[in-house]
Amino acid sequence: MQRLGLHTRGGAVLLAAVIGVSACDGGAEVSSSETRLSTAAGQMLQAGGAQSSSPAAGTPLIEAPPEGEPIDIATLGFDYGPDAAPIRILEFSDFGCGYCRKFHMETFDSLRAEYVETGDVLWKHIPFIIGNWPNSIPATLAAECAMEQDRFAPMSEILFVEQSAWKDVSDPEAAVRELALRVGVEPTAFDTCMDNDAAFKRLQNHTQLAREVGVRSTPTFFVVGYTPIQGALPLEVWRQVMDTVLVADAAARAAAEAEAGN
Repeated sequence: MQRLGLHTRGGAVLLAAVIGVSACDGGAEVSSSETRLSTAAGQMLQAGGAQSSSPAAGTPLIEAPPEGEPIDIATLGFDYGPDAAPIRILEFSDFGCGYCRKFHMETFDSLRAEYVETGDVLWKHIPFIIGNWPNSIPATLAAECAMEQDRFAPMSEILFVEQSAWKDVSDPEAAVRELALRVGVEPTAFDTCMDNDAAFKRLQNHTQLAREVGVRSTPTFFVVGYTPIQGALPLEVWRQVMDTVLVADAAARAAAEAEAGN
């Protein structure tokens, strides 16, 4: 299967290389009733989520990367699941967003166990700065630096769980550093990372990419081949969405194999 993705150059968004299923291969045009497990899920995938999410993006807190530098999404964010998964989902969220916290506290672990760890879905988490919570900048940098020590997943979790410990405090850097130590980062390497520009450049790219693909609220999810889904949807709705996409993908694969065999 062709490997698709998103690259951006000079402000233009080009579909080119991250997501594993195109609109046709992903089932967006499959209309057989056998592929529609849920009318509600089908409508969600076609029209986007209507659930509440964070307010529209506020005043930009992160400047865009230098003009003309390509943004290759394959190098950004943190991937849960195998690279060979047939379905790929991008999550754009802000660690300061209450609805992002709700999604990760109530829904993500179950989705990860049922769809990601089974090899069906590669889930790419792209934390960015929507502009409503200034303390999200050091929090997200801390997650990026924890990722350098293979501690992104626990750092992401503790940032959401302990959101009140850093979101509105006067010294967020100290607060997120304490959380990082709790998830086992090596202090000297963590401090060095927080002081250099590499993590900040990644955060710039995350935020610029979110703007260029039209993310206006958090969380926003891109299931390839479908309209973006916004908001902290309930687990049962997510299950319907996942099952619908997987059945549509299986139908598209079967049809492609049958055509190739003719």
